[in-house]
Amino acid sequence: MIRRCLALLSGLLLLATIVPGAATAVTTPLTITADRPAAVPAGHLWGYNDFFPRIVSIRRGATVRFDIQGFHTATLLRGGTSAAAAWKNIGLVTPDPDDTTPNPNGSTHTQLRVPALLPAPGGCGTSAHPCTFDGSATVSTGAPAAGPLPPTNVKVTAPVGFYQFICLIHPKMAGWLAVVPSGFHTTTPTDLSAAVASQVRHDRAAGFAAEAAADRPSSRLNSDGTRTWFMTAGTGSADGRVAINEMLPRRIDIHKGDHITWRSRSINEPHTVTFPKDLDTDMLVLCENGATDTPATPNHVPPQGPTDFNCSGAPPDEIEFGGGNGVRHLTSPSTVSDSGLIASSAELALFGLPSTAASALWRVNFAGAAKGTYTYVCQIHDGMDGSITVN
Repeated sequence: MIRRCLALLSGLLLLATIVPGAATAVTTPLTITADRPAAVPAGHLWGYNDFFPRIVSIRRGATVRFDIQGFHTATLLRGGTSAAAAWKNIGLVTPDPDDTTPNPNGSTHTQLRVPALLPAPGGCGTSAHPCTFDGSATVSTGAPAAGPLPPTNVKVTAPVGFYQFICLIHPKMAGWLAVVPSGFHTTTPTDLSAAVASQVRHDRAAGFAAEAAADRPSSRLNSDGTRTWFMTAGTGSADGRVAINEMLPRRIDIHKGDHITWRSRSINEPHTVTFPKDLDTDMLVLCENGATDTPATPNHVPPQGPTDFNCSGAPPDEIEFGGGNGVRHLTSPSTVSDSGLIASSAELALFGLPSTAASALWRVNFAGAAKGTYTYVCQIHDGMDGSITVN
Protein backbone atom coordinates (compact mmCIF):
# COMPACT_ATOMS: atom_id res chain seq x y z
CA MET A 1 0.00 0.00 0.00
CA ILE A 2 2.78 2.46 0.93
CA ARG A 3 4.72 1.69 -2.25
CA ARG A 4 1.59 2.19 -4.38
CA CYS A 5 0.83 5.56 -2.73
CA LEU A 6 4.42 6.75 -3.07
CA ALA A 7 4.47 5.69 -6.70
CA LEU A 8 1.20 7.51 -7.37
CA LEU A 9 2.33 10.69 -5.66
CA SER A 10 5.73 10.62 -7.33
CA GLY A 11 4.02 10.22 -10.70
CA LEU A 12 1.71 13.14 -10.02
CA LEU A 13 4.61 15.35 -8.97
CA LEU A 14 6.65 14.35 -12.04
CA LEU A 15 3.68 15.16 -14.24
CA ALA A 16 3.42 18.57 -12.61
CA THR A 17 6.96 19.39 -13.70
CA ILE A 18 6.02 18.65 -17.32
CA VAL A 19 2.66 20.40 -17.51
CA PRO A 20 3.09 24.18 -17.70
CA GLY A 21 1.23 26.52 -15.41
CA ALA A 22 1.81 27.88 -11.93
CA ALA A 23 -0.17 26.74 -8.89
CA THR A 24 -2.87 29.06 -7.61
CA ALA A 25 -1.90 30.82 -4.39
CA VAL A 26 -4.01 29.63 -1.48
CA THR A 27 -4.53 31.86 1.54
CA THR A 28 -7.23 29.84 3.27
CA PRO A 29 -5.91 26.51 4.62
CA LEU A 30 -6.90 23.44 2.66
CA THR A 31 -9.36 21.37 4.70
CA ILE A 32 -9.02 17.60 5.05
CA THR A 33 -12.25 16.15 6.42
CA ALA A 34 -12.50 12.93 8.40
CA ASP A 35 -15.82 11.25 7.54
CA ARG A 36 -18.69 12.90 5.67
CA PRO A 37 -22.09 12.35 7.40
CA ALA A 38 -23.85 14.65 4.92
CA ALA A 39 -23.05 12.13 2.14
CA VAL A 40 -24.68 9.17 3.91
CA PRO A 41 -27.81 8.07 2.00
CA ALA A 42 -31.06 8.75 3.85
CA GLY A 43 -32.31 5.77 5.84
CA HIS A 44 -28.89 4.10 6.07
CA LEU A 45 -26.65 3.84 9.13
CA TRP A 46 -23.27 4.30 7.50
CA GLY A 47 -20.01 5.92 8.41
CA TYR A 48 -17.17 6.88 6.10
CA ASN A 49 -13.88 5.70 7.56
CA ASP A 50 -12.18 7.87 4.99
CA PHE A 51 -10.41 11.20 4.66
CA PHE A 52 -11.69 13.67 2.07
CA PRO A 53 -9.41 14.04 0.17
CA ARG A 54 -6.85 11.33 0.82
CA ILE A 55 -3.95 13.08 -0.94
CA VAL A 56 -2.96 16.72 -0.51
CA SER A 57 0.17 18.47 -1.83
CA ILE A 58 1.43 21.65 -0.18
CA ARG A 59 4.62 23.68 0.14
CA ARG A 60 6.65 23.90 3.29
CA GLY A 61 5.23 26.58 5.58
CA ALA A 62 1.62 26.11 4.47
CA THR A 63 -1.19 25.37 6.92
CA VAL A 64 -3.71 22.56 6.55
CA ARG A 65 -6.91 22.16 8.51
CA PHE A 66 -8.34 18.85 9.79
CA ASP A 67 -12.11 18.77 10.29
CA ILE A 68 -13.37 15.75 12.31
CA GLN A 69 -17.00 14.95 11.47
CA GLY A 70 -17.34 11.53 13.11
CA PHE A 71 -15.65 9.54 15.87
CA HIS A 72 -12.15 9.69 14.43
CA THR A 73 -8.75 11.23 14.88
CA ALA A 74 -6.59 12.87 12.24
CA THR A 75 -3.07 11.92 13.25
CA LEU A 76 -0.16 13.21 11.17
CA LEU A 77 2.69 10.74 11.64
CA ARG A 78 6.31 11.75 12.03
CA GLY A 79 8.53 11.08 9.06
CA GLY A 80 9.43 7.47 8.42
CA THR A 81 6.51 6.06 10.44
CA SER A 82 4.22 3.67 8.60
CA ALA A 83 0.49 3.54 9.18
CA ALA A 84 0.73 -0.18 9.94
CA ALA A 85 3.24 0.42 12.72
CA ALA A 86 1.23 3.31 14.15
CA TRP A 87 -2.01 1.32 14.45
CA LYS A 88 -0.15 -1.39 16.37
CA ASN A 89 1.96 0.90 18.57
CA ILE A 90 -0.23 3.95 19.27
CA GLY A 91 -3.67 2.87 17.98
CA LEU A 92 -6.79 2.89 20.13
CA VAL A 93 -6.86 -0.79 21.11
CA THR A 94 -4.21 -2.90 22.79
CA PRO A 95 -4.13 -6.21 24.68
CA ASP A 96 -4.31 -6.33 28.48
CA PRO A 97 -1.76 -9.10 29.04
CA ASP A 98 -1.67 -8.91 32.84
CA ASP A 99 -5.37 -9.73 33.24
CA THR A 100 -5.24 -13.41 32.39
CA THR A 101 -8.76 -14.54 33.34
CA PRO A 102 -10.93 -15.08 30.26
CA ASN A 103 -13.97 -12.90 29.66
CA PRO A 104 -17.42 -14.51 30.08
CA ASN A 105 -17.63 -14.90 26.29
CA GLY A 106 -14.24 -16.66 26.25
CA SER A 107 -12.21 -13.80 24.76
CA THR A 108 -9.01 -12.35 26.16
CA HIS A 109 -8.93 -8.88 27.66
CA THR A 110 -8.55 -5.80 25.47
CA GLN A 111 -8.15 -2.24 26.67
CA LEU A 112 -8.20 1.27 25.25
CA ARG A 113 -5.08 3.38 24.87
CA VAL A 114 -6.53 6.57 26.28
CA PRO A 115 -3.72 8.76 24.82
CA ALA A 116 -4.96 7.81 21.34
CA LEU A 117 -8.12 9.83 22.06
CA LEU A 118 -6.27 12.93 23.24
CA PRO A 119 -4.85 15.80 21.17
CA ALA A 120 -1.11 15.88 20.69
CA PRO A 121 0.65 18.07 21.52
CA GLY A 122 -2.42 19.85 22.92
CA GLY A 123 -3.02 23.53 23.53
CA CYS A 124 -2.87 24.43 19.84
CA GLY A 125 -4.87 24.16 16.63
CA THR A 126 -6.74 27.43 16.35
CA SER A 127 -6.29 29.74 13.37
CA ALA A 128 -4.40 32.16 15.58
CA HIS A 129 -2.28 29.44 17.19
CA PRO A 130 -1.91 26.46 14.85
CA CYS A 131 -0.07 23.32 15.84
CA THR A 132 3.31 22.90 14.16
CA PHE A 133 4.31 19.73 12.31
CA ASP A 134 8.04 19.66 11.66
CA GLY A 135 8.19 15.98 10.68
CA SER A 136 9.97 14.84 13.86
CA ALA A 137 6.93 14.31 16.11
CA THR A 138 3.35 13.15 15.61
CA VAL A 139 0.56 15.73 15.66
CA SER A 140 -3.00 14.55 16.39
CA THR A 141 -6.39 16.18 16.68
CA GLY A 142 -7.59 13.70 19.29
CA ALA A 143 -11.13 12.30 19.11
CA PRO A 144 -14.45 14.03 19.82
CA ALA A 145 -15.02 12.06 23.05
CA ALA A 146 -16.75 14.99 24.77
CA GLY A 147 -18.61 16.54 21.82
CA PRO A 148 -17.69 17.90 18.39
CA LEU A 149 -14.16 19.15 17.87
CA PRO A 150 -13.38 22.50 16.27
CA PRO A 151 -11.20 22.24 13.17
CA THR A 152 -7.52 21.76 13.95
CA ASN A 153 -5.06 23.96 12.07
CA VAL A 154 -1.57 22.57 11.49
CA LYS A 155 1.33 24.59 10.09
CA VAL A 156 3.61 22.23 8.21
CA THR A 157 7.30 23.07 8.49
CA ALA A 158 8.48 19.51 7.78
CA PRO A 159 11.10 18.92 5.07
CA VAL A 160 10.05 18.03 1.55
CA GLY A 161 8.69 14.50 1.54
CA PHE A 162 5.65 12.31 2.06
CA TYR A 163 3.87 12.02 5.41
CA GLN A 164 0.94 9.84 6.32
CA PHE A 165 -2.09 10.92 8.29
CA ILE A 166 -4.30 8.25 9.81
CA CYS A 167 -7.19 7.66 12.18
CA LEU A 168 -6.00 5.91 15.35
CA ILE A 169 -9.49 4.45 15.88
CA HIS A 170 -10.11 2.88 12.45
CA PRO A 171 -7.31 0.90 10.78
CA LYS A 172 -7.14 1.35 7.00
CA MET A 173 -8.34 4.97 7.34
CA ALA A 174 -5.34 6.86 5.99
CA GLY A 175 -4.13 9.54 3.61
CA TRP A 176 -0.94 11.24 2.40
CA LEU A 177 0.41 14.74 2.81
CA ALA A 178 3.06 15.64 0.23
CA VAL A 179 5.37 18.54 1.05
CA VAL A 180 6.74 19.57 -2.33
CA PRO A 181 9.54 21.88 -3.49
CA SER A 182 8.97 25.24 -5.10
CA GLY A 183 7.84 24.86 -8.70
CA PHE A 184 5.91 21.65 -8.09
CA HIS A 185 2.14 21.56 -8.29
CA THR A 186 0.20 21.98 -5.04
CA THR A 187 -3.42 21.06 -4.41
CA THR A 188 -5.80 23.89 -5.26
CA PRO A 189 -9.32 24.31 -3.86
CA THR A 190 -10.63 23.17 -7.25
CA ASP A 191 -8.44 20.04 -7.13
CA LEU A 192 -9.65 19.34 -3.61
CA SER A 193 -13.34 19.69 -4.47
CA ALA A 194 -13.00 17.40 -7.48
CA ALA A 195 -11.16 14.75 -5.45
CA VAL A 196 -13.78 14.85 -2.70
CA ALA A 197 -16.65 14.53 -5.16
CA SER A 198 -14.99 11.55 -6.84
CA GLN A 199 -14.35 9.83 -3.49
CA VAL A 200 -17.95 10.33 -2.37
CA ARG A 201 -19.27 8.75 -5.58
CA HIS A 202 -16.94 5.77 -5.22
CA ASP A 203 -17.63 5.29 -1.50
CA ARG A 204 -21.40 5.45 -1.92
CA ALA A 205 -21.35 2.87 -4.71
CA ALA A 206 -19.13 0.57 -2.62
CA GLY A 207 -21.42 1.02 0.37
CA PHE A 208 -24.57 0.08 -1.54
CA ALA A 209 -22.83 -3.00 -2.94
CA ALA A 210 -21.65 -4.15 0.51
CA GLU A 211 -25.05 -3.57 2.08
CA ALA A 212 -26.89 -5.47 -0.65
CA ALA A 213 -24.50 -8.43 -0.38
CA ALA A 214 -25.13 -8.76 3.37
CA ASP A 215 -28.87 -8.00 3.45
CA ARG A 216 -30.00 -11.56 2.84
CA PRO A 217 -30.04 -14.40 5.37
CA SER A 218 -29.01 -17.94 4.63
CA SER A 219 -29.83 -21.04 6.62
CA ARG A 220 -28.88 -24.67 7.04
CA LEU A 221 -31.23 -27.51 7.97
CA ASN A 222 -30.06 -29.39 11.07
CA SER A 223 -30.51 -33.11 11.67
CA ASP A 224 -33.22 -32.47 14.30
CA GLY A 225 -35.35 -30.42 11.90
CA THR A 226 -34.33 -27.02 13.27
CA ARG A 227 -32.41 -24.46 11.23
CA THR A 228 -29.25 -22.51 11.79
CA TRP A 229 -29.53 -19.00 10.35
CA PHE A 230 -26.52 -16.93 9.32
CA MET A 231 -26.71 -13.16 9.80
CA THR A 232 -24.41 -10.13 9.57
CA ALA A 233 -23.56 -7.80 12.45
CA GLY A 234 -22.05 -4.93 10.51
CA THR A 235 -20.37 -4.94 7.14
CA GLY A 236 -18.49 -2.53 4.93
CA SER A 237 -16.68 -1.95 1.68
CA ALA A 238 -13.74 -4.17 0.86
CA ASP A 239 -11.28 -1.29 1.38
CA GLY A 240 -12.73 -0.41 4.81
CA ARG A 241 -13.66 3.13 3.78
CA VAL A 242 -17.41 2.62 4.18
CA ALA A 243 -18.74 1.12 7.41
CA ILE A 244 -22.28 -0.26 7.25
CA ASN A 245 -23.27 -0.18 10.92
CA GLU A 246 -26.45 -2.20 10.46
CA MET A 247 -27.77 -5.60 11.54
CA LEU A 248 -28.54 -7.35 8.26
CA PRO A 249 -31.17 -8.35 7.59
CA ARG A 250 -32.76 -6.17 10.22
CA ARG A 251 -35.77 -8.44 10.80
CA ILE A 252 -36.20 -12.21 10.45
CA ASP A 253 -38.80 -14.85 11.34
CA ILE A 254 -37.62 -18.16 12.81
CA HIS A 255 -39.07 -21.14 14.68
CA LYS A 256 -38.61 -22.31 18.23
CA GLY A 257 -35.40 -24.34 18.48
CA ASP A 258 -33.61 -22.57 15.66
CA HIS A 259 -30.10 -21.14 16.01
CA ILE A 260 -28.64 -17.87 14.72
CA THR A 261 -24.99 -17.20 13.99
CA TRP A 262 -23.72 -13.66 13.45
CA ARG A 263 -20.41 -12.58 12.04
CA SER A 264 -19.04 -9.15 11.31
CA ARG A 265 -17.86 -8.35 7.80
CA SER A 266 -16.49 -4.98 8.92
CA ILE A 267 -12.77 -4.49 8.37
CA ASN A 268 -12.36 -1.75 10.97
CA GLU A 269 -15.49 -1.59 13.15
CA PRO A 270 -16.22 -3.89 16.13
CA HIS A 271 -19.81 -4.67 17.09
CA THR A 272 -21.86 -6.48 19.72
CA VAL A 273 -25.08 -8.50 19.56
CA THR A 274 -26.87 -7.60 22.78
CA PHE A 275 -30.39 -8.68 23.85
CA PRO A 276 -32.76 -7.04 24.60
CA LYS A 277 -31.28 -3.49 24.69
CA ASP A 278 -28.17 -1.44 25.38
CA LEU A 279 -26.72 -2.53 28.72
CA ASP A 280 -23.98 0.15 28.85
CA THR A 281 -21.43 -2.63 29.30
CA ASP A 282 -19.45 -2.14 26.09
CA MET A 283 -16.74 -0.32 28.06
CA LEU A 284 -15.65 -1.13 31.61
CA VAL A 285 -13.69 1.27 33.82
CA LEU A 286 -11.28 -0.77 35.95
CA CYS A 287 -8.64 -0.61 38.65
CA GLU A 288 -5.43 -2.52 38.08
CA ASN A 289 -5.28 -5.57 40.33
CA GLY A 290 -2.80 -7.98 38.79
CA ALA A 291 -4.31 -11.08 37.20
CA THR A 292 -7.91 -9.94 37.75
CA ASP A 293 -8.78 -6.24 37.52
CA THR A 294 -11.59 -4.84 39.65
CA PRO A 295 -14.36 -2.36 38.74
CA ALA A 296 -13.62 1.29 39.48
CA THR A 297 -15.87 3.22 41.85
CA PRO A 298 -18.26 5.69 40.19
CA ASN A 299 -18.09 9.28 41.42
CA HIS A 300 -21.81 9.68 40.71
CA VAL A 301 -24.71 7.27 40.27
CA PRO A 302 -25.28 6.89 37.42
CA PRO A 303 -21.77 7.86 36.27
CA GLN A 304 -21.54 10.64 33.70
CA GLY A 305 -18.95 8.95 31.51
CA PRO A 306 -15.78 6.83 31.49
CA THR A 307 -13.85 9.52 33.39
CA ASP A 308 -16.43 9.71 36.21
CA PHE A 309 -14.76 6.92 38.22
CA ASN A 310 -11.92 6.53 40.70
CA CYS A 311 -9.57 3.87 42.07
CA SER A 312 -9.14 4.55 45.81
CA GLY A 313 -9.55 8.26 45.10
CA ALA A 314 -7.13 8.29 42.18
CA PRO A 315 -8.10 8.34 38.47
CA PRO A 316 -9.11 4.95 37.04
CA ASP A 317 -6.32 2.75 35.77
CA GLU A 318 -7.79 1.53 32.50
CA ILE A 319 -10.83 1.29 30.26
CA GLU A 320 -11.52 -2.13 28.82
CA PHE A 321 -13.93 -3.43 26.21
CA GLY A 322 -16.67 -5.51 27.83
CA GLY A 323 -16.48 -9.28 27.52
CA GLY A 324 -20.21 -9.99 27.26
CA ASN A 325 -22.03 -12.29 29.65
CA GLY A 326 -21.64 -15.62 27.86
CA VAL A 327 -25.40 -16.26 27.63
CA ARG A 328 -26.18 -18.10 24.39
CA HIS A 329 -29.63 -19.54 25.13
CA LEU A 330 -32.66 -17.26 24.79
CA THR A 331 -35.97 -18.37 26.26
CA SER A 332 -37.96 -15.12 26.33
CA PRO A 333 -37.80 -11.60 24.88
CA SER A 334 -36.46 -10.39 28.24
CA THR A 335 -33.45 -12.77 28.31
CA VAL A 336 -30.23 -10.75 28.64
CA SER A 337 -27.56 -12.02 26.26
CA ASP A 338 -24.46 -10.06 25.30
CA SER A 339 -21.83 -11.25 22.84
CA GLY A 340 -19.08 -8.85 23.82
CA LEU A 341 -16.88 -7.78 20.92
CA ILE A 342 -17.43 -9.33 17.50
CA ALA A 343 -14.67 -8.35 15.09
CA SER A 344 -13.03 -9.61 11.94
CA SER A 345 -9.63 -11.26 12.09
CA ALA A 346 -8.39 -8.52 9.74
CA GLU A 347 -9.25 -5.80 12.26
CA LEU A 348 -7.57 -7.67 15.11
CA ALA A 349 -4.43 -8.16 13.06
CA LEU A 350 -4.28 -4.50 12.06
CA PHE A 351 -4.24 -3.50 15.75
CA GLY A 352 -1.74 -6.23 16.55
CA LEU A 353 -4.27 -8.07 18.74
CA PRO A 354 -4.37 -11.84 19.20
CA SER A 355 -7.15 -13.76 17.48
CA THR A 356 -8.66 -14.40 20.93
CA ALA A 357 -9.31 -10.69 21.57
CA ALA A 358 -12.81 -10.84 20.05
CA SER A 359 -15.31 -13.35 18.74
CA ALA A 360 -15.24 -14.02 15.04
CA LEU A 361 -18.73 -15.54 15.29
CA TRP A 362 -21.50 -15.34 17.88
CA ARG A 363 -24.18 -18.01 18.07
CA VAL A 364 -27.37 -18.17 20.15
CA ASN A 365 -30.14 -20.75 20.24
CA PHE A 366 -33.87 -20.51 20.79
CA ALA A 367 -34.54 -23.99 22.16
CA GLY A 368 -37.76 -23.81 24.21
CA ALA A 369 -38.09 -20.11 23.44
CA ALA A 370 -41.44 -18.40 23.97
CA LYS A 371 -43.17 -16.95 20.95
CA GLY A 372 -42.63 -13.26 20.48
CA THR A 373 -40.29 -10.61 19.13
CA TYR A 374 -36.72 -10.56 20.43
CA THR A 375 -34.92 -7.25 19.98
CA TYR A 376 -31.17 -6.74 20.02
CA VAL A 377 -28.68 -3.93 19.52
CA CYS A 378 -25.03 -3.16 19.01
CA GLN A 379 -23.82 -1.40 22.15
CA ILE A 380 -21.07 0.43 20.28
CA HIS A 381 -23.13 2.05 17.48
CA ASP A 382 -26.30 3.94 18.35
CA GLY A 383 -29.27 2.95 16.19
CA MET A 384 -27.77 -0.37 15.08
CA ASP A 385 -30.51 -2.83 15.99
CA GLY A 386 -32.49 -5.81 14.77
CA SER A 387 -35.38 -8.06 15.74
CA ILE A 388 -36.19 -11.78 15.57
CA THR A 389 -39.74 -13.07 15.63
CA VAL A 390 -40.13 -16.59 17.01
CA ASN A 391 -43.25 -18.23 15.60
